[in-house]
Amino acid sequence: MRTLPRRGLGRVELVVVLTVTALGLGLLLPRVQAAREDANRAACLENLRKMGRGFLELEKVQGGFPPRRAGFNNGEPYHGWGPYLLPYIGEADLAKKYNFKLDCFDVGNKAAVEAQVKMFLCPAAPRDRVVTIQAQASAKSENADKDSLSTVKCGPNDYITSNGILMPRGGYGLNAVVGDQMLGNQRQAMGDNDITPLSKITDGLSCTLLVIEQAGRPDEWKAGKKVSGDGQQFGMSANARGSWAGWGSIAFGPAGADGGTAKGDATDCSVNCSNLFGVYGFHDGGANVLLCDGSARFVGKKLDPLTYVYLTLRDDGHLIGPNDY
Repeated sequence: MRTLPRRGLGRVELVVVLTVTALGLGLLLPRVQAAREDANRAACLENLRKMGRGFLELEKVQGGFPPRRAGFNNGEPYHGWGPYLLPYIGEADLAKKYNFKLDCFDVGNKAAVEAQVKMFLCPAAPRDRVVTIQAQASAKSENADKDSLSTVKCGPNDYITSNGILMPRGGYGLNAVVGDQMLGNQRQAMGDNDITPLSKITDGLSCTLLVIEQAGRPDEWKAGKKVSGDGQQFGMSANARGSWAGWGSIAFGPAGADGGTAKGDATDCSVNCSNLFGVYGFHDGGANVLLCDGSARFVGKKLDPLTYVYLTLRDDGHLIGPNDY
């Protein structure tokens, strides 16, 4: 019997196959991307929920929430709230390596603070980031060498708490009755140097922010765009923000729609406009926050600046419901 030769795809048939394949990929890729975004947002939110449980477990043991800034103007070694939380979020081994008698940036803590702690990282945020800190030992550090500079490349933290309020001087800012800056500075869920008992959160645990997503540090981001610069928002000083071991607080406030200075008008926003002072995540439409009762939720543009202020202060008398933002 004569064997017929195999015929390959003709040019027209090949074009048809490639076109159909391209169309299929074009339909599939957005779905894959959307599924990945949903998974990252859910994982980021779960980080905060686990942190919330850790904070409440710590509160049972310590009688309150940990210092947001230990070593603030008192000569004690520098630490943020992150190292205090380690034993309560499944990082007991790392906690054992951390020495509270040394600064977070001391070479004696280098092995601990350079670790990347998964729970402090939102999977949607850019990877391969470090926060470089270079500083001398604090006056009361057990490191006797007070002159040499220690340099560490700290693991980042995409979550932060508040140490004050920044509001525009006009428009809605005039209605944000927070008192002077120093008064507002001491009215958040966590305080400086000492444990903050829950009894001071008189607005209610479900009405007060504990930690917010403010991802991307040490780089500065405005309205989805990375700002050019050296990648160190606060330089390499001891008070650099963005590491899980260092000072873990910043003044909260709105920004302009382009990430610039807030104007006090309807164009200002609190979410995804600036990772300097606002809630900021690499998610479509919003970012995540943790409340003092341990609950976490996703917030979007509905979070107006005044509500942001009232959620930040623990004792302003404004009871914020879940439908208010």
